[in-house]
Amino acid sequence: MTTATAQPATRWPAQREQRREHALAQVERIKDRIEAGVAEGQREGRLAPDAVEALRESGVFGIMTPDDLGGNVVDPVTAFEIIEAIGRLDPSTAWTTTILLEGAGQLATQLDPERAKEVFSGRLPLKAGSLRPGEAERVDGGYLVTGQWDFVSGVHYADFVSATFLVEGDGGTERRAALIPTSEVEILDSWHVLGMKATGSTTFRVERTFVPDDMIYNPMGPVRRDDTPLAKLTMVPYVLQMHPGMVLGAARRALDEISRMAPTKRRGSRINLGASTSLAESSWFQRELGQLDASVLAARALVMTTLSRVDQRLQAGDGIDLELMDAMQLASSYAGQTAQHVITRAFRHAGAEAIAESGVLPRLLRDINTVLAHGVLGEIGFELHGEFMLGLQTLETRRMI
Repeated sequence: MTTATAQPATRWPAQREQRREHALAQVERIKDRIEAGVAEGQREGRLAPDAVEALRESGVFGIMTPDDLGGNVVDPVTAFEIIEAIGRLDPSTAWTTTILLEGAGQLATQLDPERAKEVFSGRLPLKAGSLRPGEAERVDGGYLVTGQWDFVSGVHYADFVSATFLVEGDGGTERRAALIPTSEVEILDSWHVLGMKATGSTTFRVERTFVPDDMIYNPMGPVRRDDTPLAKLTMVPYVLQMHPGMVLGAARRALDEISRMAPTKRRGSRINLGASTSLAESSWFQRELGQLDASVLAARALVMTTLSRVDQRLQAGDGIDLELMDAMQLASSYAGQTAQHVITRAFRHAGAEAIAESGVLPRLLRDINTVLAHGVLGEIGFELHGEFMLGLQTLETRRMI
């Protein structure tokens, strides 16, 4: 394992709190460009090009990549806050951003340091991928990789894809991932879904594509650089730190939308001509709005408290133990469940205004119900927590999701 000693290449402030403020200011600076591309993303099934370019220019894609490779690493709490702010604008953008920036950090961690310098010599390289295994044939100097990989979020804007396959190792069957330039793969048109449309989580395939050994790694195994966020967190906590931000940002946006509508919305006024009380003037709506806000604040507090513990352990040089990993998954699942409830209730209160396909609330409703099909934010986290409470897990036996 290697720890780099090169001088930082980032233009972000070095001091921790200043870096946090700068990062959140960058999201604020580009929010209009992100929102301007939402309709195009929904229509085209991938993020709008200008939104992606705005994210590149902001430096957000570099928050899991070491500074000496052109990134700008932030702590877990700040990473969550960044994705939360983007999620408040558009969940698809937040999800895709998370996947691509996690991929960049994975390249920095898993590539041989000399190879990494080459790969990171230009603009920050982004990576998408899938853990579904394909096939690979061992040949001199590498592998010939064949297969089809689905649910590859962000693939249209990735510089590399990781194509997973299985090998027989000393401990049995193990995963390997082949890093392939996206220019060498065929991207299929298979992403036609209810929600999270702009993530472009479609399918790619390759046929006997040669991948050299220095572009092959074990996604669950030893790393080649040990000072990156991925190396310190390991794979599952690395993913869990940011995804709750996306759904809690979306929940906050739903409350923004229904609060905006409430002063002028009079439910049933088309039929009951005498209806004069707006949602904002109705005590029952005020009560539920307060309850919904409290639930978002509570879910966010759980995530922030958990990530603060993660940050403290990393600063102390310690890894993520079973109890803290379970806490991270629990916070993620609770964030997802809370966001689904809040968005659903906001949608129901909006009445006829909520049924326009292009509206914010129907988009949020579609997105939250789609994303909860993913294990990272789904109800399986409660099942895993129950197993943990009953003493039925170890780090070795705990399921990923």
